[in-house]
Amino acid sequence: MQALLKRWPVLLVTLLVAGMLPVMSCGGGEEKTEKTPGVSDSEIKIGALLPLSQTAAAAWGIPISQGMKAYFDYINDQGGIYGRKINLIVGDSEYTGPVASEAVRKLVEEDQVFAVQGTLGTDAESAVYQYLEEKGVPDMYILTGESRFTEPVARNRFGFLVDYTDEGRILGKYIADNFNGQKLGIIAQNDDFGKEGEQGLKEGIQENGAQLDTVTEYYDVTQTDITAQVQRLKNDNVDVIGFYGMPAQAAGLFITARQSLNWDVPVVMTGTDAVEIVGALAGYENIQGAVSVVYGHQAFETDVPGVAKHQEIMAKYAPGVKPSNLTLVGAAISEAMVGLMDQAGANLTRDSFLNAAEAVCKFVCSTCLVPTTTSPTDHRPTEVELFEKATGTTADTFRWEPFGEPYGFETTKDCTPATASPGSTEQPR
Repeated sequence: MQALLKRWPVLLVTLLVAGMLPVMSCGGGEEKTEKTPGVSDSEIKIGALLPLSQTAAAAWGIPISQGMKAYFDYINDQGGIYGRKINLIVGDSEYTGPVASEAVRKLVEEDQVFAVQGTLGTDAESAVYQYLEEKGVPDMYILTGESRFTEPVARNRFGFLVDYTDEGRILGKYIADNFNGQKLGIIAQNDDFGKEGEQGLKEGIQENGAQLDTVTEYYDVTQTDITAQVQRLKNDNVDVIGFYGMPAQAAGLFITARQSLNWDVPVVMTGTDAVEIVGALAGYENIQGAVSVVYGHQAFETDVPGVAKHQEIMAKYAPGVKPSNLTLVGAAISEAMVGLMDQAGANLTRDSFLNAAEAVCKFVCSTCLVPTTTSPTDHRPTEVELFEKATGTTADTFRWEPFGEPYGFETTKDCTPATASPGSTEQPR
């Protein structure tokens, strides 16, 4: 199904005489020319689908949206994209499929957005991805690592996170290198997220030539207390825990292990939980030494020019909002979108935009640690990460500190960078 298009009449006399266009009789000698939804001479409408209310996930969605908008406002003050200002319209998904479905229909059918960016959560994306694909709306930089959204490839849809299986393989390498011959206990959410992560952990261990006895404990999505799972792993005498679950349960793991069981077991965990708020929920003393993965610089790295610029942008365009790893995520998505719209050219269409999205080559954004590459058969921009470790015992000193060398599974190894790299903040005038 093609995207809903607005049409307007244009005179064809000159073109018809020149033989440039075929005659399409409409009684008045006029033809209707296609117009790209969400794009006018002065504006580009971009939608975002994030949890803003009714859920604890709003603690993620709100700062991500603030980072997105601040970056777009910064670009608008420089003249926008070929003179067009970016209008970000954020739909509240409430982190549920039914609400996300209603919100995305409003964005597409009423607000007439050009594209949707940064949909957060598997349930929300599950509810909207087929609809956006049918409508031909670019579904960009989704914030879930579930592999079914990027495999097989859909022309309009691109991931942002490393998919959960590959992330598990990366974490599995760390476990293989540091705990060979020991016993691994996995705590996994009982859904595709947890099971893909569990599969990846096991693959990563095997790929790196290690052997570990493994036992898995699952918990249901609605289950917030995982005390019993942690207790069973302690009774099984595991030497290291691999965790693939959500932040509240991650915090519960550390509280139970450290405070209730007095158990200093090493923990290796999904990057989903490597954010400041998990340290606060778990207790900074409890989470010390936990290992995860990261692909971008973090808010505390103010000596990095891109992070310093983000702090400056947030201070000007989102005063009162504290820069964080989550605002950085939102800004990074908007920066990537700006680069693609820039690369697509002055005659912005969904097709020209998606052509640019499929031709990113070894691009490193202003706050990224690793390059991103795409192709018509590879819609996973990020497939490489660095390890990181929780350090610091107070709110002021807590950090996820990167260490080691980048590691991952880049699909597209050979490419030629475009003349203007996607993500450039230097906009054509």
